[in-house]
Amino acid sequence: MKSQEELIGEISTVMERFMAQSGELEFAYKALEMQTEQLKKMQEELHQSRILSALGEMSATVAHEIRNPLSGMGGYASLLARSIPPEDPRRKYVDKIIGGISSINKIVGNLLVYTKKINLEKQSENLVAWVEAILAHIEIEIEKEGKNVKLERSFPPEPLNAEIDSERLQQVMLNLLMNSIHAIETEGCIRVGICTNEGFAEISVSDNGKGIEQEHLKSIFTPFFTTKEQGTGLGLAIVKKLVDLHEGSISVESRSGKGTSFCIKIPV
Repeated sequence: MKSQEELIGEISTVMERFMAQSGELEFAYKALEMQTEQLKKMQEELHQSRILSALGEMSATVAHEIRNPLSGMGGYASLLARSIPPEDPRRKYVDKIIGGISSINKIVGNLLVYTKKINLEKQSENLVAWVEAILAHIEIEIEKEGKNVKLERSFPPEPLNAEIDSERLQQVMLNLLMNSIHAIETEGCIRVGICTNEGFAEISVSDNGKGIEQEHLKSIFTPFFTTKEQGTGLGLAIVKKLVDLHEGSISVESRSGKGTSFCIKIPV
């Protein structure tokens, strides 16, 4: 018959094995959880990819069918506008037709950009110089809008380089900056900042315009969601798609009547 000490020793050995196996099981369970999450994410991405692929094919066909007659309508409307003097009351109706055709063309173009597959052409860019070039264009747009909007900059003193597709990311910046201009009624301020944070370049665009309602914030990057009368609901969806393609992220903070701030993070 085994002594009490021998029994205690055997029980301790069994408990040690049990604890070791429990640790292995816990590790295996966590690994399985991670793999399940990754698989779920891959399935969602595949599903989204299939939807976008189908939308892309449909959009290309629709765009071709719509743009051909639109081109003819636009040409005839322009000829008609030339034959009607600006002071003629009928001229405003022709101008509305031309504006409507331009809006439809913009919607079709945005739909194609959102649904088609985009291959980025990245190269190293000094973000400070790159943003300055965009702001030079925005200053012209502010003048066209006839608003008293001040541009403020908060840039690092040294060059900050990142691998980006400058043309595609320029679309992102122009969209955000034009939104800021439209959010300001007559006068205000737009602040653009660049900095680095934990391996990312952060580009911020903030304004003190009318802001976004809190209940709308969660939906602003959703395709076809818009609160504007003439909006397509694709501008910010395209912005998010292009930032995602850069393996970055975009976030937004806003208060109604106080202003809005977007922050883009791009790996450096």
